[in-house]
Amino acid sequence: MDKQFFYEMLKTDSVSGDEIKLQKKVLKHYQPITDQQLTDETGNVINVINPNSPIKVLMSGHIDEIGLVVTGYTADGFLKVTNAGGIYVSSYLGHQVVVHTVNKDMYGVVVCTRSLSKKSDLAVGDLSIDIGVSSKQQAEELVKIGDTITFDTHIREMQDGKISARAIDDRGGAFIILEALKKAKEKGCQIGVYASTSVGEETTMRGAYFAAARINPTMAIIVDVTYTSDYPGVNDYDSGHVELGKGPVLCCSSIVNKKMNQKLKEIAQELKIPYQIETFVGRTGTDADKIHLANQGIPVCLVSLPLRYMHTPSETCHEEDIQNSIDLIAEFLCQIDERFDLNPFS
Repeated sequence: MDKQFFYEMLKTDSVSGDEIKLQKKVLKHYQPITDQQLTDETGNVINVINPNSPIKVLMSGHIDEIGLVVTGYTADGFLKVTNAGGIYVSSYLGHQVVVHTVNKDMYGVVVCTRSLSKKSDLAVGDLSIDIGVSSKQQAEELVKIGDTITFDTHIREMQDGKISARAIDDRGGAFIILEALKKAKEKGCQIGVYASTSVGEETTMRGAYFAAARINPTMAIIVDVTYTSDYPGVNDYDSGHVELGKGPVLCCSSIVNKKMNQKLKEIAQELKIPYQIETFVGRTGTDADKIHLANQGIPVCLVSLPLRYMHTPSETCHEEDIQNSIDLIAEFLCQIDERFDLNPFS
C-alpha cells in the first residue's frame, strides 16, 4: 500500500464541513490511475474506473474528521467553539491544537483548570482556546467565525505494525477504497467502480446521499472504522469480539446484503485473508445507513477497519488490517459481473 500518501492524508486537516484541502490532494494523487474523476457541489471526490460498464459498484469511505469550529471570542482574546461531530469534550482539556484559517495555521492550547477537569457535566461550551493574544480585537484579526480546529498530534509507528494518529476515522477507510480501486484496475477489473471519498459523515452524512443519488449504483461497499474490544474497559458482547491485526470486520446487520457478505467471506477464505464479524442489528452509524435508502434502495455491505480509541487524539489501527482490507475488496471487485445475484430469495 502507498503508506506515504496515507500519512499525507492523516496529516491534512479535514474537519466535517471543511474537507476540500484534502480532497484536492486525493484528486491529484489518483488522477493518473483513474478513467474519470467526478466532483459535486457538496465536496465529494469520486474516482472511477470503467465508467461505461452497466454494473456499478459504489465504494464510500468518508474523508471528514471530528473537530471544533470557532463560534466567537472572549474580551481577553480566547476563542469559543462548538463541535463538528461526536467529540469527547474531556479529551480536549489542556491539549495543544491547530487553528486552521484562510491565511495560515496557528497553534493554540485548550484551557484546562482544576475545576474544569473535575466537572462531571463538561460540555463543549465550557472550552476556550488560548492562541496567545490578549484582546478580542487581536483574535478577530487572526481567526474568523467558522474556522476549524484539530488536535495538534503526530503519526507514530508503534510495535507490531500498529499505527497511532488523529483521524484514522475515517482516513483509513477512504485510503482503503482508493487503494482497492487502484489494485482492482491493476488486476484487470471489468466492472464500473466508483470510489467516493465522501464528506460530512460525522455531521449529516450529506456526502453519502449525494454520491448514491447521483451514481445510482448496482450495489455499494462502505468502508469505515469499528471499535475493537481488545483493550481494558470495552465489552466483548456489545457487538462482538474484534481485535487489531486479525483482519477486516464484516458487519452482520439487518441492512447488509447477505449475498455480498457471503461473497466477501468466500474470497477471504480463498485468499487466506483473516476476517472478523460484528453485529449491528439496526443502524450501523456509517454512510451505509444513508446509501441503503437512496434512490429505489441500494444493496450494501460494510467492511470495517478495527480501531482502538476512536474519536480521540490517538486512534490506533494495524497496518496489516489496512492491507488485508484492500486485498479483499479489490478481489471482490474483480470477481463481480452481471451474473452476480443480489436477491436473497434466489
